[in-house]
Amino acid sequence: MLLLMVTGFLAVAEGCHISSVKPNSATKTYYCIYTTALHSTSGVSFPAELCIYSPFNDVVLPDDTIGYVVVKAYIPSTAPEEKILLEASHFFPLPGDPSSEAYELSILDCLSPFVMGLGSV
Repeated sequence: MLLLMVTGFLAVAEGCHISSVKPNSATKTYYCIYTTALHSTSGVSFPAELCIYSPFNDVVLPDDTIGYVVVKAYIPSTAPEEKILLEASHFFPLPGDPSSEAYELSILDCLSPFVMGLGSV
């Protein structure tokens, strides 16, 4: 498995709000899980799952919401057959109605995310 930092604009869909409990603890952690994809400059799309830690009363974003993200990407050796796991440290959803045709016009023309490798060569 490869670990990278990724930043850029991602569209999210199929969101759900879930919780988990640590073993031997009553503390719950809440987060939203979304389906998304990382697109390369060569046109290849890699399916991904985005995890955003959130408050217990957080609302799931509508499908096709676009946000600027900073994530840790866990890329399995079997990608793109297996989904890339994205853990968000920052997620900034863009305002507006994602179902509107004008929604994407307000977004910078930055089609591919930026990837930073971690580790030594």
